[in-house]
Amino acid sequence: MPDVAILDAAVTEGVPPNVTAMTGIDALTHAIEAYSALNATPFTDSLAIGAIAMIGKSLPKAVGYGHDLAARENMLLASCMAGMAFSSAGLGLCHAMAHQPGAALHIPHGQANAMLLPTVMALTGWFAASASVKSVGR
Repeated sequence: MPDVAILDAAVTEGVPPNVTAMTGIDALTHAIEAYSALNATPFTDSLAIGAIAMIGKSLPKAVGYGHDLAARENMLLASCMAGMAFSSAGLGLCHAMAHQPGAALHIPHGQANAMLLPTVMALTGWFAASASVKSVGR
């Protein structure tokens, strides 16, 4: 992991809504996959869960109100937390698959994740598996 990350919401203020949405979905996918990764730990879980919650609250505001610096700051923090989580826990099937349609169809990585995430979660039984694993602990 890097020693320092500079998270400056003002730098993101002019980012178009579609780019904000797709990068936000990528961060959400990072957090979801880190949470359900085989190498997840209580530490990475707390980062991932925190990121998921922050993204859920902040992404609609950051997309809909691009000058909302508080929402953009929260998205930067959530993205950083998700990055810390997946750097230790790993990613999953969605990210492994998202690179191929992204390259072949020339679509943004976040859009490829958005297209695949619901199906991957359903196919892998993510909701049930994550709940049962987390309920008994690691």
